[in-house]
Amino acid sequence: MSAATISLLGVVVAAVIAASAAVMGPLVLQRRKDRVEERRHLQETTARSMDLVNEAGVHCREWLLYLVRALRDAEAGRAIDVSEFDEKCQALRFAAEDAFARTSHAGYELSDSGLADTLRDMEAQVRESLLRAAPPEDLARLRTEATGFFTPRAVVRLRMLDEVSHHRTPTDPLAGTPFAQRRPPRP
Repeated sequence: MSAATISLLGVVVAAVIAASAAVMGPLVLQRRKDRVEERRHLQETTARSMDLVNEAGVHCREWLLYLVRALRDAEAGRAIDVSEFDEKCQALRFAAEDAFARTSHAGYELSDSGLADTLRDMEAQVRESLLRAAPPEDLARLRTEATGFFTPRAVVRLRMLDEVSHHRTPTDPLAGTPFAQRRPPRP
């Protein structure tokens, strides 16, 4: 092989390498940028979903805590104004129901669930007990029932957070809890 052929071959190989680098370099960079953007978007979506789930958990807990406190006060013989109870419950219920509705953005349907029904039913029972000035033993029974909902409520929240944080498809977080089935309102 002559020196001219070797030189020409070297120039062609160098040109191919340079052309490949000119085309592949920006493509690799763009792919890397796309992956970074996808990761950032996934992290933002996960953070938003976790915030929605946590917010629903907080509002649910506030509502339930208020019901338990009202029962405890009534048990202790403290007078509770029903109109104040209604006003406070309405604000807590609206906040919880709004937060439940927003969990649909994380893939969960809680606004028309057994959890929401249970809390609405519990509120109605507490209100009825306050109106009829129920005896302390009835109030204690109702308070025990309401207090028993704290652990399952936490389980529901933790299930949702686990699915969201691990990017799993949402399942029914109420399964296996007292909220799994919708409860008909008590007469």
